[in-house]
Amino acid sequence: MTLRLLHFSDPHVQLPRWRERSLRELGPLRALATVELWKGRGRDYDGALDKLRAIVRDADALRADFCILTGDLTQLAHEEEFALARQALEPIVPRLLCIPGNHDRYPLGTTANKLYEKYFPEASLLPRAITDQVAVVPVDTVGELSWPVLSHGRVERPQLRQLERTLGDPAWAARCKLVLTHHSPTRRGARRDWPLHDLRGAGALLRSCASGADAILCGHVHDRFDDAARAGRPRVICAGSATERNKEGYWLIEIERGRIAAVTRRRLGGATA
Repeated sequence: MTLRLLHFSDPHVQLPRWRERSLRELGPLRALATVELWKGRGRDYDGALDKLRAIVRDADALRADFCILTGDLTQLAHEEEFALARQALEPIVPRLLCIPGNHDRYPLGTTANKLYEKYFPEASLLPRAITDQVAVVPVDTVGELSWPVLSHGRVERPQLRQLERTLGDPAWAARCKLVLTHHSPTRRGARRDWPLHDLRGAGALLRSCASGADAILCGHVHDRFDDAARAGRPRVICAGSATERNKEGYWLIEIERGRIAAVTRRRLGGATA
């Protein structure tokens, strides 16, 4: 039996009419974050919500068994954005596996933002077998707080020790093991990301996954690529941004007998890219 996974990332649902919002309504931190929007990101994501709804329709048309979203549901971690994202994703929530991205963790004042958990209480960062063929192992590269501009992630040694134990569990040996991260450990072609955007501890993460993971599924880098495994590192499948203007799309991953059988790039509407 073939299992189908739709992997997408970084939809960046943003506030309707964000250009008309007052600074008082946004607050100082989100007002600062809108600098990126005014520089061009806002225009690139004006249609993000409608595109997210299109992905939900594609999931049904393609008969995806599960949908994997590797973070950045929102643009500013504003409650209205989370509510809109939840509404759009509602039809696939029972088969949605999602983790937070750095944009989803912009703090509320100086305190951690828990709106992600409020609107997606089904989400989990715990490893779990989702079928007898597949296990997913989330690794939180964001933490509780993430600030605008400083968008790098981090993976700590205790996380890696737990990851290695999980991947080495004999009970999961026959399953395809997919490690989920928001931050990509590399750019396309195993190139290093730039310092304010990269994943601290990426090399150690790759080494920890090299022998036990079938692939790392990630986002953050807005480039859709599938880098094959090589010595000392696993396959890295980065979904890019599903809704960015002129770069829309996602991956359809097919699993057979506990292994990745095919990975195809898809456009909105389901056509092969």
